[in-house]
Amino acid sequence: MVQYLDDAAGASMPELRDIAQITELEVIEVGKAALALESDGLIELGKTGGGQGGWYVQRVAGKARRLVGQWPNAEQFVDEVAQRLQAAADEEPDAERRGRLRELASSAGDVARGVFVDVTASVISRQMGA
Repeated sequence: MVQYLDDAAGASMPELRDIAQITELEVIEVGKAALALESDGLIELGKTGGGQGGWYVQRVAGKARRLVGQWPNAEQFVDEVAQRLQAAADEEPDAERRGRLRELASSAGDVARGVFVDVTASVISRQMGA
């Protein structure tokens, strides 16, 4: 459900029939699971009068995202920054700038990683209201 919601990027909300089709489960089983997730506060369902297949996931809680590994964390962010710095270095025509970018990418991925992760975790926590 989290992945489907993220893939839609707010353009649509997944109906339970869509989730059933993707997961190759029966709509009734997806409905039972969705009700259980809703009762635990992990999702918010929009319920229509046309049966469970037409119900849709309106919102996924942060706790649900953390449970499935879709919540941003500092380690993932640092890895992404290091990869992007390395890619920028690979594209940089100026040798001096290319060297500095590679050094920065290496620092983000190695020696300074612990400090960088701590700082990034702090920033992410503040941004997410944690």
